Amino acid sequence: MNEKKVIIDFSPKTIIWVIASVVALWLILVIREVLVVIFLSYIFAAALDPLVDKLQRKKLPRALAILLLYLGIIAFLALFIGLIVPPAVSQINEFVQNSGSYIDKITSYFQHLNPSVRITVVEALSNAGNALSGINAGAVVGKVFGVFSGAVGFIAVFVIAFYLLLQKDGVEKAITAILPEKYHRKAFTVSRRISLKMSSWVRGQLFLAFIIFVVNFIGLSILKVDMALTLALISGLLELLPIIGPIVAGVLATLIALTSSPLLALIVAVWYILVQQLENHILVPQIMKKSVGLNPILVIVAILIGGKVMGFWGVLIAVPVFACIAVIIEELRKKD
Repeated sequence: MNEKKVIIDFSPKTIIWVIASVVALWLILVIREVLVVIFLSYIFAAALDPLVDKLQRKKLPRALAILLLYLGIIAFLALFIGLIVPPAVSQINEFVQNSGSYIDKITSYFQHLNPSVRITVVEALSNAGNALSGINAGAVVGKVFGVFSGAVGFIAVFVIAFYLLLQKDGVEKAITAILPEKYHRKAFTVSRRISLKMSSWVRGQLFLAFIIFVVNFIGLSILKVDMALTLALISGLLELLPIIGPIVAGVLATLIALTSSPLLALIVAVWYILVQQLENHILVPQIMKKSVGLNPILVIVAILIGGKVMGFWGVLIAVPVFACIAVIIEELRKKD
Protein backbone atom coordinates (compact mmCIF):
# COMPACT_ATOMS: atom_id res chain seq x y z
CA MET A 1 0.00 0.00 0.00
CA ASN A 2 1.49 3.31 -1.09
CA GLU A 3 1.63 6.00 1.53
CA LYS A 4 1.14 9.56 0.38
CA LYS A 5 3.22 12.17 2.08
CA VAL A 6 1.68 15.59 2.56
CA ILE A 7 4.23 18.37 2.55
CA ILE A 8 3.19 21.78 3.79
CA ASP A 9 5.51 24.47 2.55
CA PHE A 10 5.40 27.93 4.10
CA SER A 11 6.97 30.58 1.91
CA PRO A 12 8.81 33.51 3.53
CA LYS A 13 6.02 35.80 2.31
CA THR A 14 3.38 33.69 4.13
CA ILE A 15 5.39 33.64 7.35
CA ILE A 16 5.89 37.41 7.21
CA TRP A 17 2.15 37.90 6.58
CA VAL A 18 1.21 35.71 9.57
CA ILE A 19 3.67 37.50 11.86
CA ALA A 20 2.45 40.90 10.66
CA SER A 21 -1.18 39.87 11.32
CA VAL A 22 -0.37 38.72 14.85
CA VAL A 23 1.55 41.93 15.57
CA ALA A 24 -1.32 44.01 14.16
CA LEU A 25 -3.87 42.22 16.38
CA TRP A 26 -1.62 42.67 19.42
CA LEU A 27 -1.20 46.37 18.61
CA ILE A 28 -4.98 46.81 18.26
CA LEU A 29 -5.50 45.30 21.72
CA VAL A 30 -2.77 47.50 23.23
CA ILE A 31 -4.15 50.76 21.79
CA ARG A 32 -7.82 49.78 21.87
CA GLU A 33 -8.76 52.72 24.11
CA VAL A 34 -7.18 55.13 21.62
CA LEU A 35 -9.04 53.40 18.79
CA VAL A 36 -12.31 53.88 20.68
CA VAL A 37 -11.64 57.63 20.89
CA ILE A 38 -10.78 57.78 17.17
CA PHE A 39 -13.87 55.80 16.17
CA LEU A 40 -16.13 57.92 18.39
CA SER A 41 -14.63 60.99 16.72
CA TYR A 42 -15.43 59.51 13.33
CA ILE A 43 -19.04 58.72 14.35
CA PHE A 44 -19.43 62.19 15.87
CA ALA A 45 -18.10 63.85 12.71
CA ALA A 46 -20.31 61.68 10.48
CA ALA A 47 -23.38 62.65 12.52
CA LEU A 48 -22.66 66.39 12.30
CA ASP A 49 -21.47 66.45 8.68
CA PRO A 50 -24.96 66.84 7.08
CA LEU A 51 -25.79 69.66 9.50
CA VAL A 52 -22.51 71.44 8.76
CA ASP A 53 -23.13 71.10 5.02
CA LYS A 54 -26.63 72.53 5.45
CA LEU A 55 -25.32 75.56 7.39
CA GLN A 56 -22.57 76.06 4.80
CA ARG A 57 -25.17 76.19 2.03
CA LYS A 58 -26.73 79.10 3.93
CA LYS A 59 -23.48 81.06 3.32
CA LEU A 60 -22.10 80.39 6.81
CA PRO A 61 -18.33 79.69 6.95
CA ARG A 62 -17.70 76.00 7.63
CA ALA A 63 -15.54 76.61 10.71
CA LEU A 64 -18.18 78.92 12.21
CA ALA A 65 -20.92 76.37 11.49
CA ILE A 66 -18.97 73.69 13.37
CA LEU A 67 -18.34 76.00 16.32
CA LEU A 68 -22.03 76.93 16.55
CA LEU A 69 -23.01 73.26 16.57
CA TYR A 70 -20.37 72.56 19.22
CA LEU A 71 -21.70 75.37 21.41
CA GLY A 72 -25.22 73.98 21.08
CA ILE A 73 -24.07 70.46 22.04
CA ILE A 74 -22.04 71.73 25.02
CA ALA A 75 -24.99 73.84 26.23
CA PHE A 76 -27.31 70.82 25.97
CA LEU A 77 -24.85 68.58 27.85
CA ALA A 78 -24.40 71.18 30.58
CA LEU A 79 -28.17 71.51 30.96
CA PHE A 80 -28.63 67.72 30.96
CA ILE A 81 -25.88 67.14 33.53
CA GLY A 82 -27.13 69.96 35.74
CA LEU A 83 -30.82 69.00 35.73
CA ILE A 84 -30.95 65.22 35.24
CA VAL A 85 -27.75 63.61 36.52
CA PRO A 86 -27.71 64.86 40.19
CA PRO A 87 -31.23 63.63 41.06
CA ALA A 88 -30.61 60.36 39.18
CA VAL A 89 -27.36 59.75 41.11
CA SER A 90 -29.17 60.55 44.35
CA GLN A 91 -31.92 58.06 43.54
CA ILE A 92 -29.40 55.35 42.68
CA ASN A 93 -27.46 55.87 45.92
CA GLU A 94 -30.69 55.76 47.93
CA PHE A 95 -31.70 52.54 46.18
CA VAL A 96 -28.29 50.98 46.85
CA GLN A 97 -28.49 51.87 50.54
CA ASN A 98 -31.92 50.22 50.82
CA SER A 99 -31.14 47.35 48.44
CA GLY A 100 -31.25 44.76 51.24
CA SER A 101 -34.88 45.50 52.15
CA TYR A 102 -35.84 45.66 48.45
CA ILE A 103 -34.31 42.25 47.77
CA ASP A 104 -36.06 40.73 50.81
CA LYS A 105 -39.38 42.13 49.61
CA ILE A 106 -38.91 40.74 46.09
CA THR A 107 -37.82 37.28 47.32
CA SER A 108 -40.93 37.05 49.51
CA TYR A 109 -43.02 36.81 46.32
CA PHE A 110 -41.21 33.63 45.25
CA GLN A 111 -41.82 31.55 48.38
CA HIS A 112 -44.55 29.47 46.71
CA LEU A 113 -42.43 28.41 43.73
CA ASN A 114 -40.92 24.97 43.22
CA PRO A 115 -38.12 24.61 45.86
CA SER A 116 -35.28 24.27 43.33
CA VAL A 117 -36.54 27.24 41.31
CA ARG A 118 -37.11 29.28 44.47
CA ILE A 119 -33.58 28.62 45.73
CA THR A 120 -32.09 29.64 42.37
CA VAL A 121 -34.10 32.87 42.25
CA VAL A 122 -33.38 33.76 45.87
CA GLU A 123 -29.64 33.11 45.45
CA ALA A 124 -29.52 35.24 42.30
CA LEU A 125 -31.34 38.12 44.01
CA SER A 126 -29.16 37.80 47.12
CA ASN A 127 -26.00 37.95 45.01
CA ALA A 128 -27.40 41.01 43.25
CA GLY A 129 -28.09 42.62 46.61
CA ASN A 130 -24.56 41.91 47.84
CA ALA A 131 -23.13 43.39 44.66
CA LEU A 132 -25.32 46.48 44.92
CA SER A 133 -24.35 47.12 48.53
CA GLY A 134 -20.81 48.01 47.49
CA ILE A 135 -21.77 50.28 44.60
CA ASN A 136 -21.51 54.05 44.60
CA ALA A 137 -23.26 55.80 41.71
CA GLY A 138 -20.57 58.43 41.36
CA ALA A 139 -17.85 55.77 41.17
CA VAL A 140 -19.80 53.88 38.51
CA VAL A 141 -20.13 57.01 36.36
CA GLY A 142 -16.41 57.67 36.75
CA LYS A 143 -15.50 54.11 35.75
CA VAL A 144 -17.77 54.19 32.71
CA PHE A 145 -16.03 57.28 31.39
CA GLY A 146 -12.57 56.09 32.48
CA VAL A 147 -11.61 55.23 28.91
CA PHE A 148 -11.39 58.93 28.18
CA SER A 149 -8.83 59.54 30.94
CA GLY A 150 -10.94 62.37 32.28
CA ALA A 151 -11.55 65.40 30.14
CA VAL A 152 -8.58 64.70 27.84
CA GLY A 153 -10.30 62.01 25.79
CA PHE A 154 -13.57 63.96 25.69
CA ILE A 155 -11.74 66.99 24.30
CA ALA A 156 -9.82 64.74 21.89
CA VAL A 157 -13.10 63.51 20.36
CA PHE A 158 -14.22 67.10 19.76
CA VAL A 159 -10.85 68.18 18.35
CA ILE A 160 -10.43 65.21 15.98
CA ALA A 161 -14.04 65.54 14.80
CA PHE A 162 -13.51 69.29 14.26
CA TYR A 163 -10.62 68.70 11.85
CA LEU A 164 -12.52 65.93 10.08
CA LEU A 165 -15.46 68.32 9.59
CA LEU A 166 -13.40 71.38 8.68
CA GLN A 167 -12.99 70.27 5.07
CA LYS A 168 -15.96 69.15 2.98
CA ASP A 169 -15.88 65.34 2.71
CA GLY A 170 -13.10 65.53 5.29
CA VAL A 171 -13.93 62.12 6.76
CA GLU A 172 -13.67 60.42 3.38
CA LYS A 173 -10.52 62.33 2.39
CA ALA A 174 -8.83 61.45 5.69
CA ILE A 175 -9.37 57.75 4.99
CA THR A 176 -8.25 57.89 1.34
CA ALA A 177 -5.14 59.88 2.31
CA ILE A 178 -3.58 56.87 4.04
CA LEU A 179 -4.15 54.49 1.11
CA PRO A 180 -2.35 54.07 -2.23
CA GLU A 181 -3.79 56.18 -5.06
CA LYS A 182 -5.17 53.20 -6.98
CA TYR A 183 -7.55 52.48 -4.07
CA HIS A 184 -8.76 56.07 -3.64
CA ARG A 185 -11.92 55.76 -5.71
CA LYS A 186 -13.09 52.55 -4.04
CA ALA A 187 -12.09 53.83 -0.58
CA PHE A 188 -13.96 57.10 -1.10
CA THR A 189 -17.12 55.21 -2.12
CA VAL A 190 -16.89 52.86 0.88
CA SER A 191 -16.14 55.63 3.38
CA ARG A 192 -18.96 57.76 1.97
CA ARG A 193 -21.44 54.92 2.41
CA ILE A 194 -20.19 54.29 5.94
CA SER A 195 -20.41 58.00 6.82
CA LEU A 196 -24.02 58.21 5.61
CA LYS A 197 -24.90 55.05 7.54
CA MET A 198 -23.20 56.29 10.72
CA SER A 199 -24.84 59.71 10.41
CA SER A 200 -28.28 58.15 10.08
CA TRP A 201 -27.62 55.69 12.93
CA VAL A 202 -26.33 58.27 15.43
CA ARG A 203 -29.05 60.87 14.85
CA GLY A 204 -31.76 58.18 14.78
CA GLN A 205 -30.55 56.47 17.97
CA LEU A 206 -30.25 59.74 19.89
CA PHE A 207 -33.74 60.81 18.82
CA LEU A 208 -35.16 57.40 19.77
CA ALA A 209 -33.36 57.51 23.13
CA PHE A 210 -34.84 60.93 23.88
CA ILE A 211 -38.39 59.87 22.95
CA ILE A 212 -38.17 56.66 25.00
CA PHE A 213 -36.80 58.60 27.98
CA VAL A 214 -39.65 61.13 27.87
CA VAL A 215 -42.40 58.53 27.29
CA ASN A 216 -41.19 56.22 30.08
CA PHE A 217 -40.64 59.11 32.50
CA ILE A 218 -44.23 60.27 31.98
CA GLY A 219 -45.61 56.73 32.26
CA LEU A 220 -43.60 55.73 35.34
CA SER A 221 -44.37 59.04 37.05
CA ILE A 222 -48.11 58.58 36.49
CA LEU A 223 -47.84 55.03 37.89
CA LYS A 224 -45.85 56.42 40.86
CA VAL A 225 -43.00 53.95 40.42
CA ASP A 226 -39.97 54.55 42.64
CA MET A 227 -36.91 55.97 40.84
CA ALA A 228 -39.05 56.99 37.84
CA LEU A 229 -36.47 59.50 36.59
CA THR A 230 -33.56 57.06 36.89
CA LEU A 231 -35.46 54.19 35.26
CA ALA A 232 -36.54 56.44 32.39
CA LEU A 233 -32.97 57.68 31.96
CA ILE A 234 -31.67 54.09 31.92
CA SER A 235 -34.28 53.10 29.33
CA GLY A 236 -33.21 56.02 27.13
CA LEU A 237 -29.51 55.23 27.43
CA LEU A 238 -30.06 51.51 26.79
CA GLU A 239 -31.74 52.39 23.50
CA LEU A 240 -28.16 52.68 22.23
CA LEU A 241 -27.96 48.88 22.61
CA PRO A 242 -30.38 47.44 20.03
CA ILE A 243 -32.56 44.46 21.05
CA ILE A 244 -30.81 43.79 24.38
CA GLY A 245 -31.10 47.31 25.84
CA PRO A 246 -34.91 47.67 25.92
CA ILE A 247 -35.29 44.18 27.43
CA VAL A 248 -32.83 44.95 30.24
CA ALA A 249 -34.54 48.29 30.92
CA GLY A 250 -37.97 46.64 31.08
CA VAL A 251 -36.86 43.86 33.43
CA LEU A 252 -35.14 46.37 35.73
CA ALA A 253 -38.22 48.63 35.91
CA THR A 254 -40.46 45.61 36.58
CA LEU A 255 -38.25 44.45 39.46
CA ILE A 256 -38.24 47.93 41.01
CA ALA A 257 -42.04 48.06 40.70
CA LEU A 258 -42.23 44.62 42.34
CA THR A 259 -40.82 46.14 45.55
CA SER A 260 -44.13 48.02 45.80
CA SER A 261 -46.62 45.37 44.65
CA PRO A 262 -47.02 42.52 42.16
CA LEU A 263 -49.89 44.38 40.47
CA LEU A 264 -47.72 47.44 39.85
CA ALA A 265 -44.97 45.19 38.49
CA LEU A 266 -47.44 43.63 36.05
CA ILE A 267 -48.68 47.06 34.91
CA VAL A 268 -45.08 48.29 34.42
CA ALA A 269 -44.19 45.15 32.43
CA VAL A 270 -47.21 45.69 30.18
CA TRP A 271 -46.30 49.37 29.83
CA TYR A 272 -42.77 48.55 28.65
CA ILE A 273 -44.09 45.95 26.20
CA LEU A 274 -46.50 48.53 24.74
CA VAL A 275 -43.72 51.14 24.45
CA GLN A 276 -41.51 48.56 22.73
CA GLN A 277 -44.28 47.71 20.25
CA LEU A 278 -44.81 51.42 19.57
CA GLU A 279 -41.09 51.79 18.95
CA ASN A 280 -40.77 48.72 16.71
CA HIS A 281 -43.82 49.37 14.53
CA ILE A 282 -44.04 53.17 14.37
CA LEU A 283 -40.90 54.97 15.55
CA VAL A 284 -38.12 52.74 14.17
CA PRO A 285 -39.54 52.42 10.61
CA GLN A 286 -39.92 56.21 10.37
CA ILE A 287 -36.73 57.33 12.15
CA MET A 288 -34.27 54.57 11.21
CA LYS A 289 -35.05 54.12 7.51
CA LYS A 290 -31.35 54.32 6.61
CA SER A 291 -30.03 52.63 9.72
CA VAL A 292 -27.37 49.91 9.93
CA GLY A 293 -29.76 47.11 8.92
CA LEU A 294 -27.88 44.26 10.61
CA ASN A 295 -29.33 40.84 11.35
CA PRO A 296 -30.61 40.71 15.00
CA ILE A 297 -28.41 37.69 15.80
CA LEU A 298 -25.37 39.52 14.42
CA VAL A 299 -26.26 42.54 16.57
CA ILE A 300 -26.28 40.39 19.73
CA VAL A 301 -22.99 38.72 18.76
CA ALA A 302 -21.44 42.13 18.06
CA ILE A 303 -22.51 43.46 21.47
CA LEU A 304 -21.12 40.37 23.26
CA ILE A 305 -17.79 40.61 21.44
CA GLY A 306 -17.56 44.36 22.05
CA GLY A 307 -18.24 43.92 25.75
CA LYS A 308 -15.63 41.17 26.07
CA VAL A 309 -12.91 43.11 24.27
CA MET A 310 -13.50 46.71 25.41
CA GLY A 311 -16.09 46.66 28.19
CA PHE A 312 -18.76 49.37 28.24
CA TRP A 313 -17.44 51.36 25.29
CA GLY A 314 -16.99 48.16 23.30
CA VAL A 315 -20.68 47.42 23.80
CA LEU A 316 -21.57 50.96 22.76
CA ILE A 317 -19.60 51.00 19.48
CA ALA A 318 -20.04 47.31 18.61
CA VAL A 319 -23.04 47.79 16.30
CA PRO A 320 -21.59 50.69 14.25
CA VAL A 321 -18.23 48.86 13.98
CA PHE A 322 -19.92 45.73 12.63
CA ALA A 323 -22.02 47.89 10.31
CA CYS A 324 -18.82 49.41 8.92
CA ILE A 325 -17.32 45.95 8.42
CA ALA A 326 -20.51 44.82 6.63
CA VAL A 327 -20.30 47.78 4.23
CA ILE A 328 -16.61 47.11 3.53
CA ILE A 329 -17.25 43.39 2.83
CA GLU A 330 -20.22 44.25 0.60
CA GLU A 331 -18.13 46.73 -1.44
CA LEU A 332 -15.17 44.34 -1.73
CA ARG A 333 -17.47 41.66 -3.16
CA LYS A 334 -18.60 44.02 -5.92
CA LYS A 335 -16.78 43.97 -9.22
CA ASP A 336 -15.14 47.24 -10.28
